[in-house]
Amino acid sequence: MDTTAVQRSGPARIAGIVGLVGALLGLAVTVYDLLTLPIEVSMTASVRYALLHLAAIIALGGLAALGAVGTAWWGRVGIGAAILGLVVLIGAEFIQPHDPTMAGTMFAIAPLVTGPGLVAAGVAVLQAKRWSGWRRFVPLACGAYLLVVFVPVMISTGNDIGFLAAVTGWDLGLAALGIAVAQEASASTEARARARARIA
Repeated sequence: MDTTAVQRSGPARIAGIVGLVGALLGLAVTVYDLLTLPIEVSMTASVRYALLHLAAIIALGGLAALGAVGTAWWGRVGIGAAILGLVVLIGAEFIQPHDPTMAGTMFAIAPLVTGPGLVAAGVAVLQAKRWSGWRRFVPLACGAYLLVVFVPVMISTGNDIGFLAAVTGWDLGLAALGIAVAQEASASTEARARARARIA
């Protein structure tokens, strides 16, 4: 097991939990938005959505800290691209109340950056074989969802209900990512404890 990843397992576990909590809050916000259509456009809403994107960024930071992509440089670039796309989303959230046209362009670009980034990272995770079970498929599934489901739904529906339906699936994917990061971090912590026990 990667020694550096084991050393970073504590912060990575916290990152996974933050990602999970953010995703669950995102689901709650989505349900609220569905019940109170149209979607609120205000600085308060922008802050709320931006914090949810930040939670996803933190989860991806945990993915990187665990060394899940192995030595593949393109896997690390993929994580960086995924994070960049989420940063663009955060920017779009704050621009939305002031310049909806510019924000709309940014909202359209963001998943086209995050999606391929997650696909690259996901393939690297599979290739590295450092994660086990269902968890090793999560990053790739999240990226594929953005490209195969989220973007087409956004293009084909063009309304709030379609958007929120697509966001629901994305939130579920982020919840799975948070769980995967937290569980893999816990496995790394257990490995470190066993190693210390052998030395003692």
